[in-house]
This record gives sequence, structure tokens and C-alpha cells, in this order.
Amino acid sequence: MTTARDILMPHLDAGLAEANAKKMSSDAVARILFEQALRIWKETRSPEDIRAELLEAADHLDPDEDFTFMRP
Repeated sequence: MTTARDILMPHLDAGLAEANAKKMSSDAVARILFEQALRIWKETRSPEDIRAELLEAADHLDPDEDFTFMRP
């Protein structure tokens, strides 16, 4: 079964390679990707839901920090 990741990753890799070849920073590419992710989310998600998603991601940026979770 094909996943969204399977579809997107070849395009992302090609875009990053093209940006690198044209001496553009990967940070600039990431900012555009982030902008577009927000645009897509806004089509179906509330601002509060998007905010919660972003805060959750921000809370787990440190790869050395243990992941905390609540037990049911």
C-alpha cells in the first residue's frame, strides 16, 4: 500500500537537491514547506488544533529527552 510519505519523499528529496544545486539554503526550503503545511491544515483543521499539533511537536524537539505520556 502506498503512503503519503512514499508519494511525497521523492519530490522533497528532488526539491532539496535542486535548491542545494542553486545555492539556496535548506532552511529557506523548510520555511516554504512549513508555510504550505499550514495552508493545507487550515483547509480542514481549526486554529486550536493546529496550535496543539505544533506545540506537541515543539515539546519533543530534543532527541535526548525522554518522551512523556499519560497512562490511561
